[in-house]
Amino acid sequence: MKKLIAAAMTASLLLCSNGVIVMAEADTDVSEETTAEAESDGIDEAAEAADTGISPYRACEHTNSYKLAEDSHEATDTEGSLRHYVCSECGAEYSYQTDPLVYEVNPKTGEPADQSGFCNPLLPSWEYVPDGEPHVFWSRDDEEWRVYLYGSHDKEGKSMCSAEQVLWSAPVYDLTDWRYEGVILDISEGNTYGGNMLFAPDAEYDVTTDTYYMVSSQVFENSVLRSSTSPAGPWDPDQALLTIPIKNSYDPSLYIEDGTIYMAVSNMTSGYADNEEISKMVEEDNYTTGMKHVASIYKLDGNVNDGYEIAETTWCPTDERGFLPIFEGPSLTGYVDELGAYVLLYVSYEVGADGTFYNSAISYVYTDDLMNGTWHYGSNGIDNDVVGYDTSVLVSGDHGNVISDTSGRYVKNQETGEMEFTDFATYINGNNHGGMAKVNGKWYFFGHRQTNASNASRQAIAGQIGVGTAEDGSPVITPMEFTSCGAADSMDAFSTWNANSTTYLLEAVDHPAPSTEGDNVHSDCLANGPYIVADRDQDAVHTTCVTNLKDNNIVGYKYLDFGEAGTDALNMLVSKKADCADGSVDIYLDAPSEDQGGTLAGTLELTADAVENAQNKEDGSDGTSWSWLTTDLQQEISGVHAVYFVFHGDGDKMICSFDQFGFERK
Repeated sequence: MKKLIAAAMTASLLLCSNGVIVMAEADTDVSEETTAEAESDGIDEAAEAADTGISPYRACEHTNSYKLAEDSHEATDTEGSLRHYVCSECGAEYSYQTDPLVYEVNPKTGEPADQSGFCNPLLPSWEYVPDGEPHVFWSRDDEEWRVYLYGSHDKEGKSMCSAEQVLWSAPVYDLTDWRYEGVILDISEGNTYGGNMLFAPDAEYDVTTDTYYMVSSQVFENSVLRSSTSPAGPWDPDQALLTIPIKNSYDPSLYIEDGTIYMAVSNMTSGYADNEEISKMVEEDNYTTGMKHVASIYKLDGNVNDGYEIAETTWCPTDERGFLPIFEGPSLTGYVDELGAYVLLYVSYEVGADGTFYNSAISYVYTDDLMNGTWHYGSNGIDNDVVGYDTSVLVSGDHGNVISDTSGRYVKNQETGEMEFTDFATYINGNNHGGMAKVNGKWYFFGHRQTNASNASRQAIAGQIGVGTAEDGSPVITPMEFTSCGAADSMDAFSTWNANSTTYLLEAVDHPAPSTEGDNVHSDCLANGPYIVADRDQDAVHTTCVTNLKDNNIVGYKYLDFGEAGTDALNMLVSKKADCADGSVDIYLDAPSEDQGGTLAGTLELTADAVENAQNKEDGSDGTSWSWLTTDLQQEISGVHAVYFVFHGDGDKMICSFDQFGFERK
């Protein structure tokens, strides 16, 4: 056994087929013969248990009666944990150990665990999992810490979400190694609790009972709480430990502390209409923007056997008012040691100087008392990111507490390393929703971005955030920069990257990126600019390209590492339809124009002749012919740079589609 537990145990050990140690009676006489027999019986017992629905690592029929023993302790960054459980009904026991929370070395490769090779989108290009809630759980099967991403599923691309939820996981030491765990909940064939779509799930682990919980919104009926003995389920569609009408539980989120479950929710206007106090405050504050949702947190009481009920409710009063206005999507991070406070994320309604609204922003509040405290708007360490708005109406944003915005308005100053606010969208934006998690010792935000020029093909993304305190001890969460390299510091310039890893997509250098929200300032230009094609075929090749590229369009990538100085060439995979215009693409470093501080590094011709006569060609699954075009760069390049491809052509005609690129050291 890799993780044998012998010390401080008074009973003998039976090895089950999944590697979990089950405690036998203390007076068992164990010899080589009886050990072999016990192991065989344990395997048979595990198989029989699986047939009866009892988890194989729980040695009795009282599946939901195990409690954490006093000799247990949880993992730290440098020390592993011991989880020892005893059945309160019959005294049966089992135990297992975990690794420390932080892996300095990738155990599969022997290389430093630095997330190198990561790029957005987070999952394969054919997968669309928005609203992602990340959680680090110990995998008994893999014997390692893994991050599990629970989210909605834009399965078909016709509308947001679907009737099923899927799960992906990756080892915490390698966020490039994602594994499909399968469909974990499906209500397409009907269920007891209504609804025909599943919105924005969340999950949490109760260490005191070794039980996992998941809550999902079954639109537009109820949010349903379920339990399982594994982070991957199964989750029974007909199980309900608690149901709450969705008007009072939109986008639910879970947090468990000392065995108590807390659920943060977004209340629709119909949900708080019957609450005279909240309704009056909403009216007095002229809260008429966005969806007019209000956050609340429920404290639950109950257990897996008997179900749960709402024991207490807080409407999350702030320093300014008796409720917390949000756009949607609360995510209850819970207690964060580095901040000494509880943290709640939410989708905010940010307003730009030109009147553009952004529901692509995630903001946070904090408190020192989860159910009875006042919630304070946090700081993101940026002084100028509140542009102001008509103060006669209340918006949920404009508090200087944004930690993620997939419109690209928050950028890192490459000279100072500080985050700055620009009030200029550089990527097609729409709703965002996600959560933050500490993965292998670093904090990340996981959310989603829009593709296919719509809000129905959203892909999971991630980025690094900073978590710490100001000089006065108050919390500061530094926002992530929406980049191609995401969880990594940079991407290898000499690898081949998919064009759809762009996080900078503009119609022109002075034209903000459009919104997928139909009534926004720039939504009318959505169809005119470049966009990423969505394709859900797992076996397809060259079908998730950047297309509709025209004169002055920009496709950017942050950040590529060129290493030591050298002479390079660019290789770009493009296709042209018969009616496409001839054109070219300029390669800029650091900014997309010289006026903005960029450096022109070279130009690649994108003519019909060049495409036709290319020596290296590849065929796409849809029959499209793709050509590799090459150009030498004009200067030696070293170090880490943002790279921008600025296209030029004839008027409004499309020039090409673009699928892959990479640099080559001569």
